[in-house]
Amino acid sequence: MTNSLWTTLKHLAVVQTGVTLSGEGDPSLPEWPYLRVANVQVGFVDLTEVKTLRLAEDAAASFTLKRGDVLMTEGGDIDKLGRGAIWHGEIANALHQNHVFAVRPGARLLPEFLVYWLDGPVARNYFRLTAKKTTNLAATNKWTLGNLPVACPPIEDQRRIVAYLDQQTAEIDTLIEEQQRLIDLLRERRESATRSVLLRGLDSGVPVRHSGSDLLGQIPSAWRLVPTRYLCTITTGGEDSGNASIDGKYPFYVRGREILRSDDYAFDGEAVMTPGDGQGGTGKVFHYFSGKFQAHQRVYVFTDFHGIDGRYFYYYLSTFLQPIALAGSNTVTMESLRRPLLAAFPVAVPPLEEQRKIVKYLDQQASKTDTLITEVRRFIELARERRAALITAAVTGQIDVREAA
Repeated sequence: MTNSLWTTLKHLAVVQTGVTLSGEGDPSLPEWPYLRVANVQVGFVDLTEVKTLRLAEDAAASFTLKRGDVLMTEGGDIDKLGRGAIWHGEIANALHQNHVFAVRPGARLLPEFLVYWLDGPVARNYFRLTAKKTTNLAATNKWTLGNLPVACPPIEDQRRIVAYLDQQTAEIDTLIEEQQRLIDLLRERRESATRSVLLRGLDSGVPVRHSGSDLLGQIPSAWRLVPTRYLCTITTGGEDSGNASIDGKYPFYVRGREILRSDDYAFDGEAVMTPGDGQGGTGKVFHYFSGKFQAHQRVYVFTDFHGIDGRYFYYYLSTFLQPIALAGSNTVTMESLRRPLLAAFPVAVPPLEEQRKIVKYLDQQASKTDTLITEVRRFIELARERRAALITAAVTGQIDVREAA
């Protein structure tokens, strides 16, 4: 970078470590708000929930945040490690815990420039190489952070670079937000259309009747409302996630969204699966599969379908289990599902031939929507790559921001 001085972060800023939490603290001591890892996000500080601690005033002074501090977490996902968020003094006298670093730039370094530098290739590669890695997580420390290489241009050049990147990245971020809203809209439309077809069918002109369920409302007169226990067998898997095998031959359905692999199988046939509890998947995660597979001991497996198409049941269960079964229960929470509730879950059942037509229609619509979402995601990915390239070019002096402005 032209006119830049290569140095390390410790020569440009003070790296302040935070307070170590120890119990509830002495109730006679002053109470202070403090920031946790959960508060520090990439590029911003989330103040939705700010906790407090009790600490003597002289001790708190060592951990107090100042306006312009760049907050960084000690550990987390490798792609987020080493990225910063600027503290603007939103809360007076706020402290930070020991898993959050407060980097306090000196007179030669703008906080805004540092945040962009942390997004550039030198910093990203540095943290990838120096991080202590465990499964899916990475961590750094004060010494490593202090030795981060920084190409520091004169302060006026930093201001120009920041102003240029603020404008350019804001435009890209707005575009990304618009595309993300498009994805949300596509999903909402698909969900709305799916609910309508599963309660009204493909022919809007057929006679209807009340289903007997206030939550379901009207359904076609020729359809039946049948409890799940009369349509299939409800059982659970018998395996534990710890017995998964990376190179296993068979899919292994567990309590989360991820599908693992197993060396053996317990089921062979058409089935629908949903977790009974755990990992935020209850009432939200559903799988359809036909063939040999393994299932976790807390995953419900619906098999041996009679009078209902298995894939139709998959669409119906995944659409209505959460809003109908869980909303209608005073004893079941989103953290658990019980077999009696599933057995009594009412399904609107059309004639089999109509079920198959509905499944074909929903499969086609899902495929079209998924294709569109994939295209939008690719656009977002390219926009993010463009954003990263701009930051790289600006902070490393590959473009003259005075000419580009």
